[in-house]
Amino acid sequence: MTLPGSLALPLRKRFSSTTREAESSSGQHTGKQHLEDEGIAKDEGEAHVLPEDSSASDVPWYLQVEPPRHVAAVEPPPLPEVPSDSPAVVGSLVEYASAELGLDDLSLLDLRKLDPPPALGPNLFMLFGTARSERHLNVSAGRLLRWLRYKHRIWADADGFLGPNERKTKLRRKAKRAKLLGTMGTDDTDDGISTGWICVNLGTIGRGGGESAVVDEGGRLAGFGVVRSGFTIVVQIMTEYRRAEMDLEALWLKALNPPTLEESLPPEVGPRETKKTDLHPLEKALLSSPPTRPNARNSRAKDSPFGQASFYSTKADPLRGSREELSHLLNYDFQQKGRVLDLLRARLNELTPGDARRTLGETREGQISTPFLQLFELASKHLPKRKTWEYRLAVQAKARQSGHTGSIATLDDVRDLIQEMRLSGLEVTREHYLQLLTCIYSSSGTDAKEQSQLAVDLLRTMHQRGQGILANDVVAKIIEAKLLSGQQGSGSGVELTERLRHLAVQAELPCPDEPTLARLMTAYAARGHWDAFWDAWRSPPRYLRPRSRALYLHVFRTAAATRDPSLCSVVARQCFPEMLFENPPVRPVGDMRDALLQCVRVADPGAEKHAETIPADARGAGRMLANREFVRLVRTLKNMG
Repeated sequence: MTLPGSLALPLRKRFSSTTREAESSSGQHTGKQHLEDEGIAKDEGEAHVLPEDSSASDVPWYLQVEPPRHVAAVEPPPLPEVPSDSPAVVGSLVEYASAELGLDDLSLLDLRKLDPPPALGPNLFMLFGTARSERHLNVSAGRLLRWLRYKHRIWADADGFLGPNERKTKLRRKAKRAKLLGTMGTDDTDDGISTGWICVNLGTIGRGGGESAVVDEGGRLAGFGVVRSGFTIVVQIMTEYRRAEMDLEALWLKALNPPTLEESLPPEVGPRETKKTDLHPLEKALLSSPPTRPNARNSRAKDSPFGQASFYSTKADPLRGSREELSHLLNYDFQQKGRVLDLLRARLNELTPGDARRTLGETREGQISTPFLQLFELASKHLPKRKTWEYRLAVQAKARQSGHTGSIATLDDVRDLIQEMRLSGLEVTREHYLQLLTCIYSSSGTDAKEQSQLAVDLLRTMHQRGQGILANDVVAKIIEAKLLSGQQGSGSGVELTERLRHLAVQAELPCPDEPTLARLMTAYAARGHWDAFWDAWRSPPRYLRPRSRALYLHVFRTAAATRDPSLCSVVARQCFPEMLFENPPVRPVGDMRDALLQCVRVADPGAEKHAETIPADARGAGRMLANREFVRLVRTLKNMG
């Protein structure tokens, strides 16, 4: 009900914010409000004590507590184990990198067993850490440099580090360039700011500065050199992406424990640009393609699906029949033509160079076709040229390899083979390309300019067909063929081989395999290029790879075949200590001991006799003979064998 002259108020809920009520009902409202307040307080008190069967939907959101999703880490990740005999600064450096710099996934490599020591320095310790961002990367490197300077008095070098001012300047210039480009945008190339990798090199601590004399086992002065003392510490700080991309730990571990059965290939890198303007045409052709590996798919293009040759048959050998039988057989059986060509190629490859020259005919003018060539021509008759292309190439390659000077070993024949390959679109293997290069530079009576022009055309074809041309096998084949062709009288051939040798170094090609190195060393020794010979011999240690027993056996036999006392002396004096320090060591037993003794016989013919007749503790005139270098070497070999 409403009083006269008063406004009618609308009905309100119990918990309304408006407290004004009509004056006539104030007493009743006060009593009811007191009872309601007691009931609300009682309900709120009971709300905190929920029954056991109440569901989660009855609990307000501000009272619901979610269980923890993961268990918080109680202890920090363990630090890498520091060797007990390592310098004290290594342990403090690991702790500082973890506690103060906040680097994650710390890893410490002990590379003191590397022999020869790496270019960074002897007794190398390498610490790896992951930064959380580019900013964390630069801040951590800066703090590490200052801590080393003030705490340990070490002035370290940081490659890839940008100071605060330099970083701001580069970022400001980059933003200015982007603003000037407008809608064109900026390129995504490396701008030198976001490197993701900083290498802090503490240098070699405790290095011996002076030279000292080196004394051999006999007490004689052997030379002078700097003693490799002290230890080297390098800290590699990277972002997570760059560390996974580079994978330096695996590379250094592979250098510390090199594989023995399979070759480990370094990452393919692009060739460095050369500043020379007078490049040889062959160098220009090689530099037109990045270094790549041989295409295994092309090398298996000619294989049968089940690894079996298609010419196997249960019939008798057709080469053992008479000329009339062969003629009749080859005229009417095209399947036997292919089998005869395969058998001829296999037998030709088994011949020695002398037998191959007699089989193919040695005279240039008025040459009479040999039985082998007659049978080869008969088997190739009426067959398409693309079916006989690889067999004709095999004859050309064997003729050059054996030193044949007949009419079949001319540059025109090689040019015809290359032209047929292009016109008919033959799918040839990489080995066929290498045989063509050998034939080009081994052809008799040709000009060097014509050879280079034809080689450039062939390399261009290889590049167009997806074959890598800046590779060790291509460079080694050209050098080997040029050196063994017998045309080294002109200066152009020597200049070409030297340029190709330096090109392989400038392009940062991977280490050649040992069969390639052995062929190169044989070619260099045949021409007396001993500087290149020793450069090829020192290639595996430059790539931190061991040399095998076969390579040592090859160098000893090559030196002994020259009958040069000075060369055999150097080889025996230098290679014998090195073979004992290989990983695994190469022991001088069996044929290795015989090959080394052949070098010793050339270097000092009386060494073996003196070692057998004169005792090691001889006195007087025999003492000088007993202490001769190769006499002691022979005595050591006998004690080891």
